[in-house]
Amino acid sequence: MASPGENGFLRRLIFVALLALLVPGNSHVLAAEGETNGALKLTLVYSLSTNAVAHAAGHNPDNDMRALANWRYGDYNKTNLALLTNAVWATNFWLYGVRGLSATCIGFSNGLGGQGLITMVSPRHYLFASHMHPEGYLVPFLDTNNVIYWRKTLERAEVTAPFATKVSLDTSVGILNADLPPSVGFMPVVPTNLSNYIPESKTLIVQGIGMNQDMKYFGQPMGFGDVPFVVWDSRFASAHGLPASWNIGLRSGDSSNPEMLLIGNQLVLLSHNYSIQGGPNYAYLFGAINQTMHELSKHNHVRSDYQLTTVPLRNWPRIVVTGGK
Repeated sequence: MASPGENGFLRRLIFVALLALLVPGNSHVLAAEGETNGALKLTLVYSLSTNAVAHAAGHNPDNDMRALANWRYGDYNKTNLALLTNAVWATNFWLYGVRGLSATCIGFSNGLGGQGLITMVSPRHYLFASHMHPEGYLVPFLDTNNVIYWRKTLERAEVTAPFATKVSLDTSVGILNADLPPSVGFMPVVPTNLSNYIPESKTLIVQGIGMNQDMKYFGQPMGFGDVPFVVWDSRFASAHGLPASWNIGLRSGDSSNPEMLLIGNQLVLLSHNYSIQGGPNYAYLFGAINQTMHELSKHNHVRSDYQLTTVPLRNWPRIVVTGGK
């Protein structure tokens, strides 16, 4: 995960965020723009919670979190790649059939389990944690038809933050040697105006989706009040969302794996696991990521100048925070 100094900075962010949640009287009111509080059920925040609950209905958190069947955690090498290459999508998986799952690779040749994974954001480009180094491995992607596609990295480049920050935002872009097919696809990224729909409040817990090295997807209670980071803690739960039994705390080795929002039947990339309890908010890096993608395409003579895609949030009202953050 991140270095001790960076971890300490993020721990302080988490402490401030959790303290705000626990201090009596440090409250806020969310209101849909132009509406009364009775319209809160129309908001994206409410939708994220109830949507996750609907997908989890009828599933057991202990048995139905792992995305893959016929997959075994291991230190893969040329003599035991069957632990990896026999994988198929688990039909009892609580997010089975959700769009975007195949955008995240399922391991690496000569890699350990699901550690340090990359997530495609175009047919050719991927995002990952800068402190990881996936470029030295062959990368397998499992498509929606249970077919594995192997690729290798041509080049990686770190994203330069478009604003002053005391710590690295730990975000890099990689470019593959060939496009992946539509059956693998890529994941859209949160838009730059995300804060119009999810308030940057230290007292609000939002339902997200996390992923770890065991190829498990789970509830991730998130806070957006420590710009430009997203912070999370498995001990909490969002209002109307998944209970804490659906959460998993991160551990060393989960770095780079994606943090997401589930919007309808689509996973939307929000961040990656930088430290155990936080990562960069991609909404603040959207333009810088696009620029890095462009530079990698140009340097590697890729004719298709791919850029990020996103999801429109116009189906939900903009919301404002009153009573302080």
